[in-house]
Amino acid sequence: MWLKSQLELVCVFGDKEYAEEDLPAELYPEDADWRGCRAYRDLDGYRPDVWEDVGFGHAFEDGDGTGGAGRHFCVYAEEQGSVDRVGHLVHKFLKQFRPDECWWLTYATSCSKLRVGEFGGGAIFVTAVEIRLQDSGDFVEQQRAEFERQKLATA
Repeated sequence: MWLKSQLELVCVFGDKEYAEEDLPAELYPEDADWRGCRAYRDLDGYRPDVWEDVGFGHAFEDGDGTGGAGRHFCVYAEEQGSVDRVGHLVHKFLKQFRPDECWWLTYATSCSKLRVGEFGGGAIFVTAVEIRLQDSGDFVEQQRAEFERQKLATA
């Protein structure tokens, strides 16, 4: 229930918050003080002036496909997905419900045409305390820069 609530699109007028489908007829989304996905009201860099969806695909599944019990939240992206937003949502969940647990995700990026720099991936590791994100392009650039520093130091 908490997770579904966090994924709702809301409009905020003063101190009142309305889910998109519960917005009174006399109020218009474009007049809201803030609008967007409830989970991101506290996300740095989130642009509440842009009416968007959650930023990634998601589904609630029963079981894990291997006989495991329980309810699972699956995230995916067909075209584009925001790893930052997934991390923020999971971070909030862990802080509130599972402060001694961790969660991680690896991802791949691709492009429909062969273009330099358009393929790669990365990983995100989330705890109740922090979010660590590593992009494969950033990793390679850090390694290249370190290699060049060492090469200069030995020259």
